[in-house]
Amino acid sequence: MTDRQRWIILTDLDGTLLDHHDYSTDAAKPALTYLAQQNIPCIFNTSKTFAEVVQLRRDLNITAPFACENGSALFIPKKDHDPLSSQQDDYNTEILGAPYAELIKVLHQARQQGFKFRSFNDMPASEVTAVTGLNEQDSWLAKQRNASEPLLWLDEDETGLATFRNFIESQQLTLIKGGRFYHVMGQANKASAIEFFRNLYADHYQIPADKIGVIALGDGENDRAMLEQCDQPIVIPPANGEPLKLNNPKTITAKFQGPKGWKNSLLTFFDSIKPN
Repeated sequence: MTDRQRWIILTDLDGTLLDHHDYSTDAAKPALTYLAQQNIPCIFNTSKTFAEVVQLRRDLNITAPFACENGSALFIPKKDHDPLSSQQDDYNTEILGAPYAELIKVLHQARQQGFKFRSFNDMPASEVTAVTGLNEQDSWLAKQRNASEPLLWLDEDETGLATFRNFIESQQLTLIKGGRFYHVMGQANKASAIEFFRNLYADHYQIPADKIGVIALGDGENDRAMLEQCDQPIVIPPANGEPLKLNNPKTITAKFQGPKGWKNSLLTFFDSIKPN
């Protein structure tokens, strides 16, 4: 892997770069500083929305492109605009999943068939706050969606969930389990962003795409495809349960949860590939 000329980072946010309980990034700051000093792009690849991500990028002064809603929507800052802008018009947008209106229509049909769930579209911002721990302003941002819909499954019957999944898939959509919620979306996932951003940065650096190494970090089942298909997966232990077991022999499992594990594992990895 040391034949890579450049590295890029694709990272999950909740429970990975962001603390699971208070959403802090403080413990990750030394690694973020290192990436900035080494000109290594830190690309968010998250279930969060555009509106949520642009605020965090501004807070951390990160200007790289990013993927939202589990890889369903990619945003690349336009060259002649502020890369920290909060306006979608200042980004070139690639929607890889299904349009939001289509998702809501299918979920309405599912509810009519008796499936028991409650999605963000059903919830006022105050209820999103109650189930996520976000403040009400951030909860409002979480409801501004382009191509996916989080939901709480309310039926204790596991066979009901399997039947619901079959219904969603029959509509050419997918159901993915994240850290707190299930996510209904089109036929895209976090791995969809890997080759897109690899090629984007290969063009930027004017080197072959196979010289771009992709490091991915995540803690949840919705990160599995991204982690298994990247060049160097780093599993962050989740707040609850066991760390993901991947079908990738290069997997590194961080020793700590959240941003502390994010920092330690990245700095250790880059130290290990320094020339002697």
